[in-house]
Amino acid sequence: MNEEDAHKQDVATIDDVRRRMLSRRKIVFQALGFLAGLVLIAICFRTAFQDGADWSRIREASPALLTALLVTGLLSTVLDGMVFWAVMRPYHRLGFMEVQGANMTASFLNYGPVRLGTIFRIIFHARVDKIPLIPILAWFAAITVTTAACMGSVFVATLLVGKPGVSWACIVALLLAISGVSLWFVSRSSMVRRRANGIERMFGDPQALTAGLVGRLFVLASICVRMSLAAQILELDIETDLVIMISITALLSSFIPLGRFGWREATVTLVTARFAAESLGDVDVTATAAQLALVESAGEALVVVPLGTLTAIWAFRRMLATRRTGSTSSPAASDRK
Repeated sequence: MNEEDAHKQDVATIDDVRRRMLSRRKIVFQALGFLAGLVLIAICFRTAFQDGADWSRIREASPALLTALLVTGLLSTVLDGMVFWAVMRPYHRLGFMEVQGANMTASFLNYGPVRLGTIFRIIFHARVDKIPLIPILAWFAAITVTTAACMGSVFVATLLVGKPGVSWACIVALLLAISGVSLWFVSRSSMVRRRANGIERMFGDPQALTAGLVGRLFVLASICVRMSLAAQILELDIETDLVIMISITALLSSFIPLGRFGWREATVTLVTARFAAESLGDVDVTATAAQLALVESAGEALVVVPLGTLTAIWAFRRMLATRRTGSTSSPAASDRK
């Protein structure tokens, strides 16, 4: 099979993946989840404003704190894009800003009635960068598994020793190292290789593994900072270990396939009200928890939605141009392994 035939076959395979991921049943399922999410976020707003809840702290908040909240919202998305770029780098040297634009667009599309972020990434990188389907699936698998390993390591360390310190950092480093070595050995297993069909490839690459594990640690750290800033804006004295646990909850719930709106905010509200009640002091715990969830989420949404709208225009123009010309304008297209 020549290169042109192989490319046509891969395009057909990706189109088949697109049809499966956007089947009528899945679209209806996610649309219903989106509507449920709208109900949940409406409940969060109602809870946050119940009984004339005090929002004066937000109106009177320092401009520096509000700006920092938005900066961390941007930082989380940029760091997320850096992880995608670094994990793929040993295999395809994609343009850094191109990956950032695609990542911002994917984050924006996840706010819609149907979460289109994943299918957009597949189509964009397949058509614009000419990356075959298996490496793309391996890429996403590596990101997902390293994210889980990072969250698990930080969760266990925080559960064992509480606030970050030398012991906490050592436990996190040890657990991340164990995760990396374990994934490397698993990727070398003949049974895994037979069943994974190449999707395990990036788990066996030390550079990709390190980029995923360390990069996701920085992403989680940026979310922790944003959660801390939201607490400062609301003048809440929440212990650092609780901020970390709530931030892990926020990151984990952002992967709920039913929609980005509502589910994350409702989950953060419930967890905060349950585990941070003592730290919140003599206030309406549920209302305050809802305020915290909404402020933290707004710090991300107010950045991703406007910037994602712009990058979406750029991304779809790139895909249309590539489809017309049948080639990619990626500056790094020729620099691939």
